[in-house]
Amino acid sequence: MAHPAIWRGKQFFYPIGNTSAVCLTQDLCPSEKADVLLLGCGDLRHILYTVYTDSTGSQASRKLDFTCCDLESAVIARNAILFTLLADEGAVQKVPQIWNIFFHFYLDKASHDLLISQCRKLVELSSDLDSWNNGPYGHFLRMCTRDTLAELRRLWQLYVKTTACSPSEAKAFESAYAADVKASKAKFKFVYTSSRAAGPLSMYALKMAGDHYNIYWETGICSAVPKRPSEMSRPNPTLAYSMVGDKFGVHYGTDPLSCFHLAEALAPAPGNSCHPEKVALKDTINVCKTQFFRWCTSVSKVLGSQGPSSPSPLIIRCFVGDALSLCQALGYSRTTKSTSTPFPVAPWKSACITFDPEAYGTDTKSLAPTTFNIIDTSNLLDHVGVLNILVVTCPILQRTPTATLYTEGLSCLSGSSPEDTLPQQLCGDIAAIGLLLGLIPVSFVSQFTNRSNMHELLMQSAKEDVTQNYERLAWKLLGRTEKFATDLDCPIEIAPEQLAGILFNLYLDIFFYQNMARKMTMVKQSPSSIRIYGDIHYHRRAYAEILSVVKRRVITEWAPTMNILHDKILGDKTLLTGMNHYQDLCCQLHLLDVFTVEWMSLQKVQEVCRLERPLVFRDWKTLQQTVCVVLIIPRARLQPLLPALDEAGTPVLQCDVRGAVTSNTFSCINTVFGTVKISGKGDRKTAAIEEDATRRYGTSPLVVWFWVPSVVIANEHRMSVVLTVLSTPATFSLTMKLGFDLSLFHADMGDEQLVHILRQRPNSVPESPEEKSIQISDRPMKTPGATFVTLDKECKKPLSFTTRVDIVEPEMKASLTSGATPTVNQVSMHSIAIVLGDKSLQFPFPLPIDAKKAKLRIARKSLYIEVTLPLKLALGETDSDMFPVIPHKGDLALWNMHRVNLDQCVPFSITNKKALDWVNPHVSLMLSERERRIPESLTTRSTLLDIKHTLHVIFGHASGTTDDKPPLCYALQEEQKIFVMLFITDLRLDLGSHAIVADAWVMPSSPEPAKIEAFGKVSTHVMSGTNMKQLGIAAEERKAWMHLLVAATERCRTWEHKTNCEYRAKGAIPLTFEPDRNPICSCGAGVGTEAFVKKYPMLRPLAPHVTRAAISPLFALSYMERVGRPKDADATKTPPTPVSAATVHHVCATCGKEGSGSGSLLICSRCRVVRYCSANCQREDWKGHKKHCVVPSS
Repeated sequence: MAHPAIWRGKQFFYPIGNTSAVCLTQDLCPSEKADVLLLGCGDLRHILYTVYTDSTGSQASRKLDFTCCDLESAVIARNAILFTLLADEGAVQKVPQIWNIFFHFYLDKASHDLLISQCRKLVELSSDLDSWNNGPYGHFLRMCTRDTLAELRRLWQLYVKTTACSPSEAKAFESAYAADVKASKAKFKFVYTSSRAAGPLSMYALKMAGDHYNIYWETGICSAVPKRPSEMSRPNPTLAYSMVGDKFGVHYGTDPLSCFHLAEALAPAPGNSCHPEKVALKDTINVCKTQFFRWCTSVSKVLGSQGPSSPSPLIIRCFVGDALSLCQALGYSRTTKSTSTPFPVAPWKSACITFDPEAYGTDTKSLAPTTFNIIDTSNLLDHVGVLNILVVTCPILQRTPTATLYTEGLSCLSGSSPEDTLPQQLCGDIAAIGLLLGLIPVSFVSQFTNRSNMHELLMQSAKEDVTQNYERLAWKLLGRTEKFATDLDCPIEIAPEQLAGILFNLYLDIFFYQNMARKMTMVKQSPSSIRIYGDIHYHRRAYAEILSVVKRRVITEWAPTMNILHDKILGDKTLLTGMNHYQDLCCQLHLLDVFTVEWMSLQKVQEVCRLERPLVFRDWKTLQQTVCVVLIIPRARLQPLLPALDEAGTPVLQCDVRGAVTSNTFSCINTVFGTVKISGKGDRKTAAIEEDATRRYGTSPLVVWFWVPSVVIANEHRMSVVLTVLSTPATFSLTMKLGFDLSLFHADMGDEQLVHILRQRPNSVPESPEEKSIQISDRPMKTPGATFVTLDKECKKPLSFTTRVDIVEPEMKASLTSGATPTVNQVSMHSIAIVLGDKSLQFPFPLPIDAKKAKLRIARKSLYIEVTLPLKLALGETDSDMFPVIPHKGDLALWNMHRVNLDQCVPFSITNKKALDWVNPHVSLMLSERERRIPESLTTRSTLLDIKHTLHVIFGHASGTTDDKPPLCYALQEEQKIFVMLFITDLRLDLGSHAIVADAWVMPSSPEPAKIEAFGKVSTHVMSGTNMKQLGIAAEERKAWMHLLVAATERCRTWEHKTNCEYRAKGAIPLTFEPDRNPICSCGAGVGTEAFVKKYPMLRPLAPHVTRAAISPLFALSYMERVGRPKDADATKTPPTPVSAATVHHVCATCGKEGSGSGSLLICSRCRVVRYCSANCQREDWKGHKKHCVVPSS
């Protein structure tokens, strides 16, 4: 397994998502087929919302293919029930019952009957894979494996079985269910989980979220009334069975409102000026139900549009198992063309993944995807580690400019601020890890995001003990942005000494928990940081997997690199138990064909055995370099330890191989409850494991197996195998039960009842593949055009790129030999052009570079030029081309701005200024604290910051928060010369991104007679009074706006580009940078202007000349710098908006006590924002509050 073996004592069931739905196709071209992999998929909210968002416009014809993976089979079983219900006739009328089935703990008779009848139908259809595939749902709902279908069928049968109980059994079931619901409720006084779903209006959702949570867990239904109706009395059987056991085990933080977009309920709707504080809980719940109805209706319509005999535009594939294993199995199947793989279905299982041949076999007509242009990983990084995710997903991410990997994190490392979290999760510098693994967060390069995390910043500003920080990141492959090249087209080269250095630093950071000095320093600086040692995501196998990726990606002399790294690891004294894991590391490097140390060579193994063969190898004819050790732990020895293990949380299990004077730890172990059948002897011995379906609740022994270098066993005569627990602060309590070595069980190596040494792993056959990942062939040691990367002295961060340019073009050769000096021009943020005479050569780089600081080395006789360029990643260093639009398969791809369906973005009213007091804080989060300290002028020397200031002005005026009446248009001008006019018809909510978006119409300046004539007809309206807001900008910002206009019109288009599109004809995007020319194509001009004319009937003559655009705030990145949390507010020229204001409208900031009415809470006299129930509470909170207490600006 790619993740350490975890003993999961206390488990939870997550049947309902805890974050708002997002559109999974938002980064794809409208015409592009979506091959989507959902890892840790959870409930189906993202699929429902994606189908709804794609239901109109040019993307309505898009084919959607989702592969859904979850370790919890009950999640997939519930999702399958909902999808099949939506495929049935009359589904729309049943949506209220479907809502109940999916979200309520208790059901009414109609909902319960619908659920049970559907489960009976599914049981009947799922007797085997062929029966399912040929049934009424098989054309759109597919099972990736037979094991998945069998597991879902088992659960559907259990749901049905709850209706076949005797009266006494039914009563006992209901009583136990009710008791479990009561016991599962959070013990906290206030649970605000669902307030995150309100996005920019989350400050108004806090009390509502707390109220709904309490009602939901007291009554078991979504309601504003704290009393459950008598008819809602039947336990929901889909919540009674899960990995937790045959009981209700839903996580205590569950709240259905978290799945939806509460901002739609809180923002004032058109024609309604209601303040968000006045919105009732009942109305918010109704909005959530309306959203659910819209989503379900869209899915039902798509599923009903195709019959079983024709290809479905929507396909959902189900897999129950481990996400990391599935990714590895998909890559293996794609490479080997085999449906059988060597990767286990899940932790604590021995069966390996075998795909359905009808979908994944080479003979099938419609192959299931094994590579994807969208991979969403939910918040798996909190559970398995982001490096593990990057390693297994990169090989199966399609090599296209739109292909995107999404990660979500819900946990902020204890003792850290949000801007420290990502480097700590990556165990290194973001750019350095990106270069090694080939994936980079898009916003890290762009230095902005269109997605707001205002809720997190509000909570962190108001409370210092916030443990969660939600961050959703989009990752893309490294490569050129203006004309896409894959990571294989932009190879990188690193010198062996530096590559070994950065890999060694990565080794130290990954296994930081073994560094006692570092651990004590961290705990001393922040006592709460001790909690992070409970989450161990990496073992030596995981590190070897990373090196395997680096070996394929990076050009270097690999053997010298690994020899240097090997010596560094051998000489390390900082990791207390580092050498105990040395044998394991060498074993995993060999198994993955990364590197074989000399003492593990076949020749050395044979030499050792010739001298004296140990008893365990007495019947072996030939000895291989690695062997599989199988340890059997009798249930009687394990059972007394289970309560202590359960109380320890999630302890990591590992095995020691101990001799008289040696102890080697092997952390990459496989575990399963079951019985072992041994056949054969010596090197022909095999083991077959029959799993115990009852697992820890049964009577079978625990079976553990792992790989060991043969030399480790051959070197000593008396050895033992020990199952232990990895020592962390969280496992300290186990020392009283297990002793300081945390030993669970040990057996002599020679005990043939408990220990077996095998040539192959259990349940394998002689013909089965070895336990190795299929490798892409190694890169050649030297590749023409490779980018040489130079790191800093500590080998932690990349400093510069160097490339050698061979001059072969005759005119350029002549210029060079005649003494001409080449020049280096910046073409885009990722590429340069080397100019000699009238000729030039363009070269891409993996990350942004600064051509102005280029250094040249010219070899006139050898006819080459060597160019060295520093990286341009410092915050604030951005060029005008920061919004790339890339030609892709006849369409256009957006690199760092997601697409929006403006017609499905909810508009909000601006008539009541008081109801919009959230808009300015929201838009102000475009500026980090660093940017706030930069004096505002015509130009700040940061093009991105200049654009942010302009956008801030536009949104301030458009919302009416700056002036009472928004202007008719916004004229962007350079030196008094207008180059574009913007007309905003609506401000809308980009719900999936928790942001606002301007529904705008743009008219760039250009000398077309028809446009000039049209403007002449309306000029009296546009130019009169305050109807035009003129915004002066500098030349560089104007160029950036020309890029932005292209991206803004492209991201919301509902039209197709014409065959004679100017982008195609001129081969340029934007078309021009001249201020009096149009940078955007004419394909969308005048399309869909009915809303424009309706809003501004006096501007009808302009309708044929305007193009619709979606303009969003460009938010600062809270994972890179401080945003909304000033360290020193007094040092800021313009005091930042006290963002904590939003979090305390109704409750005491110290104790959480609610105010009984207007004026019932005291208010801080300085900031006039934070409230308290008493003077004592105010004094208690002052130490923390004074850091954020800011006198409001006049």
